[in-house]
Amino acid sequence: MEENNFELAFSIHGIRALKGVVDYSIEKWPGAPARPYEEQEFLWFMRDLLNKCIMEHTFQNLEVDK
Repeated sequence: MEENNFELAFSIHGIRALKGVVDYSIEKWPGAPARPYEEQEFLWFMRDLLNKCIMEHTFQNLEVDK
């Protein structure tokens, strides 16, 4: 089966909101066998990806004293 790929564009506010949802989902994840292990691994992947986005935004918007 062919897998579809999508691209989404978020503002930093959207990234932070989405990270809050992912963090909450990780915290409340009921564990296996209620939910598959792959779901938790995906949530960890998304948390790390969103953290990278936030760090990149922070780095790009640093105020450097001249």
